Amino acid sequence: MPTYGAKSPLHHLVACAWFVAATVASAQSPHVVKPGETLWSISNQQLATPLRWPEVQQRNQVGEPRLLQPGTVLYFSDGRLVPEGAAVVTAVEGQASRKRVGGEQALTPGMPIQAGDTLITGTDAFVTLGVAGGSRVVLPSRSALEVLAVDANTVRLRLIEGRVESQVHKQQPNQQFEIRARSMGLGVRGTHFRVRDEDGVLTGEVIAGEVVVQRTSQAEPPLVLREGRGAVLTENGPSQAMGLLPAPQLVAETTARNDRTFRFTPMPGAQTYRLQLARDERFLLPVHEQRGPGPSFTVPAELASGLYQLRLTAFDAARLEGLPGDSTVYLPTVTGGTGGQGTSSVLSDGRVEVRWPGASGQRYTFELSRSPDFAVLLLNEPSVYATGMTVGPFALGGRYHWRARQAIADGAASSTPEAAGFSGSFDIPVR
Repeated sequence: MPTYGAKSPLHHLVACAWFVAATVASAQSPHVVKPGETLWSISNQQLATPLRWPEVQQRNQVGEPRLLQPGTVLYFSDGRLVPEGAAVVTAVEGQASRKRVGGEQALTPGMPIQAGDTLITGTDAFVTLGVAGGSRVVLPSRSALEVLAVDANTVRLRLIEGRVESQVHKQQPNQQFEIRARSMGLGVRGTHFRVRDEDGVLTGEVIAGEVVVQRTSQAEPPLVLREGRGAVLTENGPSQAMGLLPAPQLVAETTARNDRTFRFTPMPGAQTYRLQLARDERFLLPVHEQRGPGPSFTVPAELASGLYQLRLTAFDAARLEGLPGDSTVYLPTVTGGTGGQGTSSVLSDGRVEVRWPGASGQRYTFELSRSPDFAVLLLNEPSVYATGMTVGPFALGGRYHWRARQAIADGAASSTPEAAGFSGSFDIPVR
């Protein structure tokens, strides 16, 4: 996991009634709602009776109980273990950490986050942060976010690297929610927006609501980004608001195939696409993402079968990420074949050694790609009489995908389930 120097609405919280004994109240921790849980079941679990669910609802300002969202943080006493002036981690997927003076610690749901903390996500990791007023901040893979200020009236975050997506409840006149990136500050009053600092390009994209972009130097007039618009944010010279690409649409029969490949209709003006999967409709519990040229994405076998929310976005020539298109999809169980995973090691000269548990002397076809669906191949070696390959060095950072499949007589890779196939991926640091 990288290290750095010094980043839905759901804060509908839960708690016990005022008359709970102090000895019990002081010992209760915040509860992070899991999929399938209800106020009735949580009240029964935490308070020893389901009949006290209205107390939980009222104290935590939960609206419609049937719409209780996974990831919601519920409190059970006035003596909250999460102190004032802190945020709280509501969900963690993969390896992520909190860095503060004194050391670095793995993130867990319910962990308090204070000003001065830096959140870091590794590969295939996602963190959801709950802050005052019910707003939510999602930090995807390979990102770093510093908490500059957090209390009942002020949330100020600094994106160090990667991207952050925020779902902000309507702010009162005395409240401020701001995300800083480089020399920019993006302030909002109730909105859903993204800030990305990827591959050397800083962007802001508004999905709903309105964002005001202001250079921290105050030298330039502010840029207002309204719903459905975004901008490449430049530190020198004015930035211009542009319309975002609409959401890509899944091909109608793609869900009927009962496989893990999701196909969509190519969009005019789109250069690349992103797929995301989450356990909830508001994407506060993301579990997987990938980016590629399309027009399809294949979800890896290691992701558990079941129902997921799928989100597709398209990137234009300016590298702005467009509006999201969401669907409910089912991932079937992967069966058949003798395939497996291999290993990869980055060598001192920047090359990567890839190995798989095949049979020595057997001929394999080896393929390398930037996208998991192998739509565009960087390397296609049809005759590898070994159980490994050394590739690189690589000029571009990011994730690379490889696969080795047993070759048949004419040199092509066999696609039969019985043929041995191995696959994996590795990450090259962005320079």
